[in-house]
This record gives sequence, structure tokens and C-alpha cells, in this order.
Amino acid sequence: MFYKVNSTFEKPIFAVIDNLKTFTGVDNKGVVYKRIWTPDAEKIYSVLPKRVWEDFHLTLLTANCECPPHTDTEIITSINFYIDTGGDARTVFFEPAVDNLKTSQVENQTDGHMYYRDQLKEIGSFQAKDYDIWVLDVKKIHAVEGNVSLRKAITLGTFKHKFEDVIEMIKEVENL
Repeated sequence: MFYKVNSTFEKPIFAVIDNLKTFTGVDNKGVVYKRIWTPDAEKIYSVLPKRVWEDFHLTLLTANCECPPHTDTEIITSINFYIDTGGDARTVFFEPAVDNLKTSQVENQTDGHMYYRDQLKEIGSFQAKDYDIWVLDVKKIHAVEGNVSLRKAITLGTFKHKFEDVIEMIKEVENL
């Protein structure tokens, strides 16, 4: 469900190319993904074997609030390079605690869903620090809880590779 990469990174220079997806509500609180360009792309992608680089897209994730329990839309696995963790927030993973789990979707969610916290059981969590790299199985129910201000991460996301396979790819590179 989550894995900490055995290295850190330096904040890259980057430029926003365009907006991709926005999941916001009242007072524009929520999550925004933007496509970015960086001259440091190879350094970022280097956590993965070169043969799979084209299967991952490079984005900037910006979040300005707690994120309720959810699964991500379309993306399967995300590698988050945390630039600014914005406080002492925890990323929490859950499993259902009831048989008939109620879900909902925000307007632009396709295969992702929102869940009710009181119907879930916590099964693990982590607290990212600035310049940490974490891999997340974003098809598992997860949330961001705690003292949260603006959070930013550069992400390598994939629509193709499952979490377990991405972990093996990263371990392959770490062992070189």
C-alpha cells in the first residue's frame, strides 16, 4: 500500500505546462494536478528502470486541505517526491469495516470513489518529510489527515503498472 524509497532528492527547477485534473470543493479546497517540465526529469525518473519511463507521467500535485478517504481516478500507482509536506499530516490507508460500504464520487471522478471514515478501519499510515520519496497504491482507500496546510509533491504516476510491480522496479534500480 506504501513504500519509502531509500533515497531523497533535491528540489528540481520546474515549470507548469498545463492543468490536468482538479478535485476541489468549497473555497477551492482540494487537490490539483498540473503537467510540468523540468530539466531534471532524468534525475526524477532515475528511481525507475529506463525501459518503463514512458509508462509514467510527470506532474505537480498541490493540495491545500485534508483529503477524505478516497481512491484515485484512473491512476494505479503514484511515486510522490515531497517538496513541501505542509505540516504534520499523515497519509492513512484503510480497509472496509462494514459489509455495505457507501461511496460517492465528485464530479470528475471516473473510477475513483470517496468513502465515509466511520465505515473504515485504519490499516497503516506514514508521515512524509520534505524531500522524501514514497510510492503509493492509490487504488487502495487512503486519506491525508492531521495538521495540513499547502502540500506539494512532484509525482510520477502510471496507468499501467501495479504497486507491487513498481516496487520491484525501484528495488531493481536501488540494487544497481
